[in-house]
Amino acid sequence: MVDIRHAGQQAKERLSDALSSGALYTLLFASIIALFGSTYTMIISPIIVIFRTKRNVAFSTSLLGRILITLPFLNILSYLATLNILCCIALNIIVPFLLVVIQSNQFDQKAYFGYVMAFVFLELIPHSPDEFLIQLASTVYATVVLVVVLYFTRWYKGRSRDPERELDESLGHLAELLDRLADGESPALLSQEFLKLEKTFDRLCFSSRKLFQEPNRTTLKYYLYATLFQRAIYLLSDPAWRSGREHDVDLSVFHHVAAMVRQVRAASTPAECAAVHRMLKMILSMVDLPEGRTRIFFHSVLHTLMLITSQAPERRRHLPWRVAPLRDIAANFIHHLDSDSFEFRFATRLSVVLVITCSMSMLWGANHVYWVPLNAFLLLMPSYEESTHRMRTRPLGTAIGCIVVFAASHIIHDPLAVYCFCMVMILLVYACTPGSWVQAIFATSFALMMTSLTIDETTAMALRLFYVLMAVGIVLVINYLVLPSKREKIFECNKRQLNGIIKAYWGFVERSVTEHVELRISGEMLSAYHLVYDEAIAYVRAIDDEEVRDYEESRLVTRWHMFSELEQIEYLVQAGELDDEDLALIRHIALTLKDRTMPMSRSYLPGKLIPQIHSEDLRYALEHYMANRIKLK
Repeated sequence: MVDIRHAGQQAKERLSDALSSGALYTLLFASIIALFGSTYTMIISPIIVIFRTKRNVAFSTSLLGRILITLPFLNILSYLATLNILCCIALNIIVPFLLVVIQSNQFDQKAYFGYVMAFVFLELIPHSPDEFLIQLASTVYATVVLVVVLYFTRWYKGRSRDPERELDESLGHLAELLDRLADGESPALLSQEFLKLEKTFDRLCFSSRKLFQEPNRTTLKYYLYATLFQRAIYLLSDPAWRSGREHDVDLSVFHHVAAMVRQVRAASTPAECAAVHRMLKMILSMVDLPEGRTRIFFHSVLHTLMLITSQAPERRRHLPWRVAPLRDIAANFIHHLDSDSFEFRFATRLSVVLVITCSMSMLWGANHVYWVPLNAFLLLMPSYEESTHRMRTRPLGTAIGCIVVFAASHIIHDPLAVYCFCMVMILLVYACTPGSWVQAIFATSFALMMTSLTIDETTAMALRLFYVLMAVGIVLVINYLVLPSKREKIFECNKRQLNGIIKAYWGFVERSVTEHVELRISGEMLSAYHLVYDEAIAYVRAIDDEEVRDYEESRLVTRWHMFSELEQIEYLVQAGELDDEDLALIRHIALTLKDRTMPMSRSYLPGKLIPQIHSEDLRYALEHYMANRIKLK
């Protein structure tokens, strides 16, 4: 009964999505033909893609401004790409690559799709300068319609984001979980809920990062809250603590922590925040817990709460937008130019495919040859497996679509009837699963019926099938030869990235000993680490061989524990409670480990220095870090 209700709800949502997308397509199609002409409708498909990706999610009004600027600008670039072959090659290398690197990430792999589609589709049919101005006008018109519809949808559905509510509710959830922990509920079960909260803020951290924008106060709070939940997981994930071997502390202490979390949540004015800040500082100086993870957790959580209350409360929904320094923009962009990163590997393949197919379309000049880059773009997906799937379903759906059109063309002759048939096909396209063979049937039926108004349908069918097969061949070769991204290769890249983030974090620790470092840097590394880790662990848990699965999972979990210990080490440095000798020692250890993160034994130099450290908490974290690292030899 539940499954039937769930299936019914999914069908209802899919129908609503298809009807709204089909209605917008019909509106744009009819109005653009009436205002500008039938040759200026290529912008409609990208507009619908952007609409479908944004209509059911919360977004800020600044996104609408960016859409208004971006789509006409991409139209200009697409026109420049049609001027000559050199412009075609250069812009098809640069524009898709930048759009993927800037907009996509492993949380949202297809964020690039609508914008790259706009650039590619608008360059498929070259225009004279006068025709280009008409095309640009139609793009501006369609973009304005999209922005108005999205704004209305946002208002109607109440999808606007309220960052303060997200932060406030998460503190309430944290306090509730801490009370349940104090009451003796299973740490293993609670750790999953803490992990879910932390992943939510990892995603918020990652999605709030903008190449050209400095983090605002709410973004910095996202980093703080992600760190807060990470420190709870650090405690609950430890096997020794779970088994009770380190339960030498009365669990009622977590009730006190929960009470302080509620105090922080309730503070709404600068005076109240200052009062809570003083209370937290007093508790830290008065409460003395024995060495172990509980003490590190207690101190680190209260320190994080102090950082939260040290910020003047920000209750405005519309936060200030500030351009990031050029140096930070460059560093952020260079960070993405890593051959192990998803963005770089896919952006490179996409650029190569578009250079080949768009150049072919420009130089060949055959009838409807632009179907080659169009199909190649739709076949090439970030996931190798999804791309392979589409290379099977697209030709099959195209062949069946040709049969459908062959039958329909003997019945439908009037141009108005053809347009009505095409609008029905579009509605069915949006009702289908993207990339499925069924969707390809309706997409082919739409394209061929529209083409039949200008050329013989038999010729159109032969060309369509031929160009689809050609696109499949090109994408197949590029996927195989250019930075192939099968899941096995991505997993190996992910492991290298995890090691690289640990190495970079040691560099961050070394810097923080001698200079002030921004909190957002550690927050960005924290969210990036968990993003890559989640993808790696998902792959491992799908491995069929039990022995290999257990081996790889244990090594990934060990890396996760290493990063957790390292994050606690950084906290201890930032807290300002280490003496000069300990700071000198940790800096020496960090300098060594940032160049070599793979110590093989306790006789390695950092292992020899650990007994000399005065701080029990720092020594505890370092010993556990080294013990975990030895497991990976």
